[in-house]
Amino acid sequence: MIKKYVIAGLWSTFCLTLAFAQDKKLPLDSSVRMGTLPNGFSYFIKTNKQPEKRATLYLANKVGSILEEENERGLAHFLEHMNFNGTKHYPENELIHYLERAGVKFGADLNAYTAFDETVYQLPLPTDDTALWKNGMQIMRDWAADATLDSGEYEKERGVILEEKRLTQRASNRMQTQFWPTLFNFSRYAVRLPIGEEEVIRKADLQQIRNFYKKWYRPDLQALIVVGDVDIDRVEEEIKSLFGDLNVSKDTQERPVYAIDLKPQEGFVKATDKENAQYQVEFFFKREKQPLRYESDFKKELINDLANSLLASRLQEVYRRNNQPYFSAQASAGPLIGNLEAFNIGISLTPGKLKEGFISVWMEIERIKRFGFTDAELKEAKERVERSVELMVKEQDKMASTILADTYLRYFLEGRVFMQTGTQASLILKYLPAVTLTDVSTFVNSYLAEADRTILVLGPDKDDVALPEQTDVKAWMAVAAGQDLKRFEEETPKTTLLDHSLVPGKIVKKQEMEELGLRHWVLSNGMHIYVKPTNFKNDEVLFLGSSPGGSSLYQDADYRSASNATAFVVNSGLGKLNQNQLVKVLNGKAVRVEPYIGERSEGFSGASSGKDLETALQMIHLYMAQARLDTARFSQILERSKTAMLNRVDDPARAFSDTISNVLGNYHIRRKPADIEALNQIDSTRLFQIFKERFSDAADFTFVFTGSVQPDSLQSMVEYYLGSLPALNRHESALDLNIRVPEGKIRKDLFMGSANKATVQMVISGTYDYEVKNNLYLDVFRAALSFRLTERLREQEGGVYSPSVQLTKAKQPIGFYTFTLSFDCNPQRMESLISAVKDEWSHLHNEGITMDDLQKFRAEEARALEVGMQSNTFWLNYLEGQLKNEEPLREVLDFSVLLDQLTLENIKKQAGKWLKDDNEIMVTLKPESLK
Repeated sequence: MIKKYVIAGLWSTFCLTLAFAQDKKLPLDSSVRMGTLPNGFSYFIKTNKQPEKRATLYLANKVGSILEEENERGLAHFLEHMNFNGTKHYPENELIHYLERAGVKFGADLNAYTAFDETVYQLPLPTDDTALWKNGMQIMRDWAADATLDSGEYEKERGVILEEKRLTQRASNRMQTQFWPTLFNFSRYAVRLPIGEEEVIRKADLQQIRNFYKKWYRPDLQALIVVGDVDIDRVEEEIKSLFGDLNVSKDTQERPVYAIDLKPQEGFVKATDKENAQYQVEFFFKREKQPLRYESDFKKELINDLANSLLASRLQEVYRRNNQPYFSAQASAGPLIGNLEAFNIGISLTPGKLKEGFISVWMEIERIKRFGFTDAELKEAKERVERSVELMVKEQDKMASTILADTYLRYFLEGRVFMQTGTQASLILKYLPAVTLTDVSTFVNSYLAEADRTILVLGPDKDDVALPEQTDVKAWMAVAAGQDLKRFEEETPKTTLLDHSLVPGKIVKKQEMEELGLRHWVLSNGMHIYVKPTNFKNDEVLFLGSSPGGSSLYQDADYRSASNATAFVVNSGLGKLNQNQLVKVLNGKAVRVEPYIGERSEGFSGASSGKDLETALQMIHLYMAQARLDTARFSQILERSKTAMLNRVDDPARAFSDTISNVLGNYHIRRKPADIEALNQIDSTRLFQIFKERFSDAADFTFVFTGSVQPDSLQSMVEYYLGSLPALNRHESALDLNIRVPEGKIRKDLFMGSANKATVQMVISGTYDYEVKNNLYLDVFRAALSFRLTERLREQEGGVYSPSVQLTKAKQPIGFYTFTLSFDCNPQRMESLISAVKDEWSHLHNEGITMDDLQKFRAEEARALEVGMQSNTFWLNYLEGQLKNEEPLREVLDFSVLLDQLTLENIKKQAGKWLKDDNEIMVTLKPESLK
């Protein structure tokens, strides 16, 4: 017997050794030019033409908050800010101003982030402007080693960072501080949040940040990633010239690597907050994260992905079947933080049913532990993977530069291999058929057996509901484990959406709009179809369809039923299929169809691959001709919504939002936020009747299709699936409900919550003639206000992290616009900052904009249009918007000319006309203690 065990053990060791010996390294994408300069600086360059004449640049630093000493907590993030406040070639804020004048928008395009282990600067650049490209590369060099770290800018930025930190004063962050130490095993990661400590931010002197910069911003910890429409050889020479002279000091400290030690024990935290509304139990089963380097790693990740897909599908199907006593449940495995990954199970529980809901979910976890998944479930999961691989391969030459840059970033920071799309696809298809149910079950059960686990119980700080203790959770788990469970049984799905033939219509009119590359068809039932084929993506079709009317055609008593109709219908299945059956029929298909009923129109939004476009059209047909309402599902959803409403807590953010809605809507019933009374007004019979009425008349509908569509095949499908729909020829128009933003000056001040934070929202409105030139003037004012408030409130006052300026323009029911100005700040400074906003508004009204404002606006709009016109999404939204507003479709072609025709004189005239503050609504929120 002894010899037998020894021989078996030796054989196992031999097989294991052989397996590792045969394990292949994953090949890097050879089309990426990568290298390391003698000083240790790394670079990655990839040619990619999505979008054309653009490139994405990242400066990556293996420097983050984890490297901070106790008296430096927050300096890595502070330093990131300072790199925008002055460099060798761009002192003070000139860097931002220069790039904005070139059309690169701060915050949206030009940005950076600081994490635990890295700081990354992001700069998208045009590649067809030689001077701008050269200067952009110089900016990357300046960020790497030549920040000026000016004392005046340092003091001003201190206030900005404190305001950014103020934004974290919310329930989720306060609860996070309660459980992070336990979740991260009391490691350094638990006490090195990138935002830092207020005391350090307030008191750290300039020399501290200079020392941190000198110590850690160095070439052996840095890389430049360039992906876009570039010449690789030329960019490589530029990198060598710009970054080759960076030096590494002889006494340089080795960059320490911090890890979280696994602990063979269970941690438990119960965290509460008065402003937290949900009751949750979360589990984290932790283990060491393995980098992606070998084919064996790849296969493990594939099993992980399949397990996540199977878990999500199972839990969703169970949730849809019955009136479950919980709000939601999810389970998945993936990266956690640092060197750890985790299997996370999250359960959102119904108040009053905490035990019942938990046991119900945990029984499903136990069922999975005992019996695993079914053959049919695994087959469906593999079909989803195969379809995603098919799409990935089709789009491999149309992948966005930012997506590619992110993969090279992970390689530099973590050693995660990046491969060619074809190689990755081949490996998936190689290993996918071999993955068995045993592989998936072993993966899930091994994770659930990990000794290092953390249980979190999260909820509101309320006296009337007792949150479970650790012993309670363990007892509930034991109850679930003691159940006599059976294998999961799937519903037998019907295999088709449509099980009957249709009588097709015909296209009775065709029109070609060559300037726009657009086709216009009219079907025999009166439906209008606009088709714009593009080659921006190889296999992407987007569509929108709409009909005038919406909920405006119904009485106030029916408003809640009308506005909520699509949510209930969509959750009921389609045609003869219930929701679970519909999910199975659509499995492995790249298709999305979403009906909606808005206030002034109803319609569809959706997307599909070319192969699945027929399925999308079938779904549109069924929603319009054979929609269904599952009354059991209706009752379940409504009951859950009421329960959630009854257990609301005093949430300052929600109260603030509700007040704004009420005031702007003049307290009209259709602008009133939902409450129990509103939910009680939803009637299933009336709701379904309204849905069918809204989608019953094909003659009133207009559809726009754009993307990789084949007009000939689309024509036959449109005739069959859309042309066969009935027409009532109602030709409706939306009603004017006479809901207007009130005139005059109104102010509402709220005092709620414990956060030492004030929130301000100011809305200034007016009427105007909606047309392209007037719209452009309003856009100029929005941009100028954004530039000025950022400069005044953030840079000069140091009182706001990120002021927001939003512009809304509407043609129907009347020409109307609103400017919404909002910011968060120190409550003690709120009034002075409001005065500063009004001062900037008044200055813009009286003086108009500056040439600098105009130059930035022109550049920003021109660059945005150039990139946008290479996007299916842009064309879809533009065409649909023009059609709805009955505006000329070719307007976009003249936009550049209109931009050039803008003058300071004309803009000033319009500013004096429109930028009055007669109609000003202001809502503020301050902590309850200041009442």
